[in-house]
Parts: sequence; structure tokens; C-alpha cells
Amino acid sequence: MVGEKAGILVQSGVTMREYLRKVLLPSLVGAVVLFVAVSALRNFASLSRTVLFAIYSIPLLPLLYAIGYPYAKVSGRKVQINSKIPYFATYFAVLSTSDVSRSELIWNLATEKILEPIASDMKKVYYLIARLHRGMPDALRFLARRTPSKVFADFLDRLAYSLDSGVDLKEYLLQEQKTVMDDYETFYEGALYDLDVFKEVYSSLIISVVFMVTFIIIGPILTGQDIVSLSAFMFVLVLATEIGIMLVIKYKMPEDRIWAEYAMTPERRGRFLKAAMVSFGGSMVVSIAVVLLLRPRFDVPLLVQIAVGLTPMMYVGKVLDREEKSILLKDENFPAFMRSLSSSLAASGAALPLVLKYLSAHDFGVLTRDIRNLYRRVSMRISNDRSWRYFTIDTGSWLIGMFSEIFNKSIKLGAEPDYVGMVISRNFERLIRLRRKRAQTVASFRGVIYGVTGAFAFSVASAFQVAVYMNQLFSNLSIQSDLLQSIIFVPSKAGLELTEYILILILLVHSLISALSIKFADGGHVGITVYYFVVLVWLSAIGQYLGTVVMGKMMTFSSLVGVLTGSLGVML
Repeated sequence: MVGEKAGILVQSGVTMREYLRKVLLPSLVGAVVLFVAVSALRNFASLSRTVLFAIYSIPLLPLLYAIGYPYAKVSGRKVQINSKIPYFATYFAVLSTSDVSRSELIWNLATEKILEPIASDMKKVYYLIARLHRGMPDALRFLARRTPSKVFADFLDRLAYSLDSGVDLKEYLLQEQKTVMDDYETFYEGALYDLDVFKEVYSSLIISVVFMVTFIIIGPILTGQDIVSLSAFMFVLVLATEIGIMLVIKYKMPEDRIWAEYAMTPERRGRFLKAAMVSFGGSMVVSIAVVLLLRPRFDVPLLVQIAVGLTPMMYVGKVLDREEKSILLKDENFPAFMRSLSSSLAASGAALPLVLKYLSAHDFGVLTRDIRNLYRRVSMRISNDRSWRYFTIDTGSWLIGMFSEIFNKSIKLGAEPDYVGMVISRNFERLIRLRRKRAQTVASFRGVIYGVTGAFAFSVASAFQVAVYMNQLFSNLSIQSDLLQSIIFVPSKAGLELTEYILILILLVHSLISALSIKFADGGHVGITVYYFVVLVWLSAIGQYLGTVVMGKMMTFSSLVGVLTGSLGVML
């Protein structure tokens, strides 16, 4: 039926054979193995009906994975395709002015690894045209029915209709740039809006986790359950929640990398290694000083000691952050360079080395040095492709690398320089504007994480301090232990100490996963996570210290002893 979407497996790019062999069959085997293991466990232990129900639900997990796998694959492909739409549309437009046939044009798009997964889809179009001798409009409609991205499908449908109507491909693709970029902007801003909404969801989830943590800490005093076991359960709960939040952020945000694949030049690598050595060495020295000097003389909380020991690690994260800001600044200057280069090539008709020689005398800000290096390499006439690749490495920018490669290949295939420069500079500037919006949204999200982390640590420390004081209170009462145990359950001192370590571990894990979430949200270098991790550890340490001190002041220990002793005396 015309216009009907293909099945979920077709949209996911997974064949039925691959799904059966790699997903469904292993999941069925895993479910059977888990069911047998759970049944064997039942013979060795007497379990309640509630526990049995929970245990027998475990074999269903592989089956749920097998069912959800195609849908997760489709969702991932949709985000990947939508993220590559601007580059595909740009490449398609500039190549349309070159001296290649339509089948060769499609083949050039299909062999570009930077356009994956769109490149793999364009191979299907090429095979339909070149080997099955189908018309290009029919091939485009065939792909439109099988792609999970509505933006990409609409683009293919519009292109197929225009080709059937006899519209010139070059003129159509030039006009289509605005439509495609508008669609991409809608998708991008929708993802940023989802992140704004997710901030509220994130806060609500953490508040719920704080409530659970507070109950788990204080609950054993009233119910008599093992506080260590509940604390371990609390750790698993927090870990699962935090990882779920991080994965949602990672796979829902559009792919917008900042660093190029080969951005680590010897110069950058030297700065990074030097910073890493200083950070690790400083952290070791400070940690030893904390253990030998600070800890024996002062009663400093353990989390504060950890934060002090980790503080030098901020340096390596800050060095990477400075490099990243330098790359972003180069991105800002690239459209002006591309307009100047393309217009000079079109107006003068001179060779690329002569135009670059002229441009290298001008000031393009932080990009000037890299342009001069590009001119020196191109003027050697060894390999333009390698010269542009080294230009990408020097700038360190993934975005510059993408558009530089598009420019170089399109000019090599005979495309019109002024047309190429106009399309590239316009689309590049729109992507830069979207990236600025993303930076603002991520800054707001980062502020929410900072506030939630401090409040989380404060609440957990306050609840634990209540448990500690209640333990001390009832342990000091001079009444019979069996009567005391019939009223309230007092955790052991060792259990409370172990629980405190578990709480510290929870705060450290929360800080680490939250730091990773920040970097996944902004698309930057994952190494900068170290900087945010140390900041969050400090916020956790301060929040824990304030929670302990404030709750200690609020707990009027002496008056509580008098009230409870009087009450028990009346009962006796």
C-alpha cells in the first residue's frame, strides 16, 4: 500500500534472520536458564509468596529485552538520522552542482562514513537505480517508507515529487536547505525542550529517592529490620535511578560532537598528559597529607577528606575545558573563512593554494594560525585530502572537519565554489546558533544538578543523624533491654558505621553519574567529567556536613533524654 510505513524490524535495519539469531534465540535460552535456576533455588529455601513472585519475574527480563530491542533500535536510528540530516542535505546540495551523474552523486553520498546511518540507506537507493534500473523518484519513495525518521522521510518524498515534476535538482536542493534546516531546528529545539522538562522530572525522581533513603535509614529503628541490608538495597535503588537518568539523556539528545576524531594533536596531548600528571601527583600528595596530618589532628568528616584528596584532579578537567572552549571559538570563525574562500575561488578562478595564500594574510581570529598551516600544506601539492584532514586535526573541531570534508570533495568533483560556500556557511551558522541554545539549556540543567546534589546530601545526612542520635539516646537509658527492644529497635554501632560508608558511596556514585550526565547533555569531551565530579563531591561533602551539624543542633539531646525517661518511668 502506497504511503504505508514498513514494519518495525525493517525500520530498525535488522533483518529477521539477525533478530532471530542474535536477539530472540539468546533471550529465550536466557529465560529458560533463569527459570530453571529460580526453580532450583525454591527447593533449597522456603520463600514467601511475594518473594517467589518477584523471583519468578526475573526470567521475563530477557523476553522483555527481545520485545523492546527493535523499538529501542528504531528510536536510536531515528535520533542518529535526524542528527545527520543537516550534513546530508548540505553535501547533497553542493554535489548537485558538480560534474557527476545522478547515480554517481548517490554513490558519493552512500560511501561517506561521516553520514552514517544515512549513507547505508543511500546505498539501497543506489542499488535500486544502478542495478535494478528503477527510477530515482521510486527509489527515494522506497527508502522513505523504510526510514524511522519523519524528517528524512519527508525530505525524500518532497525530492521524489520534485523530480517527477521535472524541477532542476540544483535549484530544488538550494531551496530545500531552509526547509531541511527548519525541520532539524524543530527536532533539535524539541530535544532541548525535553531536557528542560527532564530537569523537573530529574528533581522529582531525586526527591522520591531522598524520601526512600530517609525511610530506609530511620525505618529499621521502628520495624527492626537490618539497617545494613536496607542500606544496600538503597544503594541499588539509587544506582538504577541514576543510570536510567543518564541513559535517557545520552540517547535522547541529538548527536552534536565538539571534538574531532583526531583532535589530540601532539601539542594538545602534551598539555593533557602534563595536566594529568600534575593532577594525579597532586591528588596523591594531598591524600597522603590528609591521612598523615589532617586526619589525626582534626575530626574531619570522611567525605570532606575525600573531596580534599580529589581536588587536584580538577586541573586536568579544567585544561580539557579550556581546549574545548578554544574549539568552540574556532567554530564561530569558520563560516567567515568559508565565505571568503569560496567567493575568492569563484571570483578569481585561481587555484586553491593562491587563494589560501591571500587569505592567510588576513585575520580570522583564533583560526588564523590553522589557516596558515593549511596554506603551507596545500602549497606543497602532495595531497589536498590530507591537508584538509590536518586542518581538522589542528582545529580539533568535529563540525569544522565535517564541513571541510564536504567542501574539499565537492570542489574536487567540480562543484561551483560560490554555491558551495554559501550553502556551507549558512547551514554552519544555523548549527552554531542551535549549539548556543544547547549551551544555555545545559547550563540550567547543570545548576539543577548542583542544587539537587547539595540538597540530597543534606537530607541523607540529616536522616542518618536522627538515627545516630536515637541510637545513642536509647542505648544510654538504664532500663531492661528486653523492655527496650519491645518498644524500639536499636541498630548496632557497627551497623550504623557500615551504613554511613554506604551513604558516602551513594553520594560519590551520584556525583559521578551526574557529572557524566552533564557531559552527555552538552556533547563535550568526557574527560571534563572529572572537573564536574570533584565539584559535585565538594557539594555533597558540604551538604553532608551542614546536615549533620544542623540536625545535631536541632536534636536537643538532654531534654529528649528527660522526656523519654519520664515517659518510660510512667509506663513502668
